[in-house]
Amino acid sequence: MYRFFIAPFVRRMNPEKASVVAMRYFKLFGRIPGARMFNRLIHGNRPGAFQREVFGLYFYNPIGLGAGLDRDADLYNDLNDLGFSFSEVGPMGEDNIRKAVDNIQKDKPDDILAICINADFLRCFSLAYDFCDFFVMEIPQISSVETILNPILETRLTYEEYKPIVVKLPEKIGKQELDYVLGYCMMNGVDGIQARNLSQIKAIMDFCKGRLPIIANCHVQSAGEVAELLDAGASLIEIRTGLVYEGPSLVRRILNYLEKNESRIQNCRTAETTRQDA
Repeated sequence: MYRFFIAPFVRRMNPEKASVVAMRYFKLFGRIPGARMFNRLIHGNRPGAFQREVFGLYFYNPIGLGAGLDRDADLYNDLNDLGFSFSEVGPMGEDNIRKAVDNIQKDKPDDILAICINADFLRCFSLAYDFCDFFVMEIPQISSVETILNPILETRLTYEEYKPIVVKLPEKIGKQELDYVLGYCMMNGVDGIQARNLSQIKAIMDFCKGRLPIIANCHVQSAGEVAELLDAGASLIEIRTGLVYEGPSLVRRILNYLEKNESRIQNCRTAETTRQDA
């Protein structure tokens, strides 16, 4: 229904307006009794050919929902049930984190949940620590990396359960700044990098030699783009606007494409632990 009635309508809108319409649709659909079970069944929320372990977490496929749609953790389960192996909610600061935590307590995540923080970092990190599987830190300025991350990494040591931390790069970053961030992450126990384009992924692979997992957040719209990003070295791929414009069947179409083209995709079956040990 989305593909034939909603998608043609939202494709004429800018991403912000299209996202609002899409979220309303998913919210209404989620109120139908049995909708979640139906979605998980038809969209294949189960281990498949491309399951992998990344920074100690088990993902049953490499496709996740990117931050920017579910900003307050209202619909992460409804959206995740469309075939994604994980969802990233936010980005958020302290004004949103309390609402998000309240929502998560009321509706336990069905799959892996990440929280993206872009303000009030240490406070949000501490408040949300027990309610997600990993964190994405969207740091506003590269010069703030150490100031923001040092207290967070120290605080993590006080918790019994280890939660991975991923640093999200800005869309535009110079080579010197990128090398600085990657060097800091590798030396200080940051678990992964979220890259914004193919060039960043290639640069990260060249610098880190596969020792730092990469989440590609690259405005993906097609299965071919996913294959290219995996082949370049990404461990996980996030989709946001692609879901809005293409509809709930996008993840299944991507996985079908990857299965048909598996022979030319070098990393699709490579476990992240193997790459880290290389």
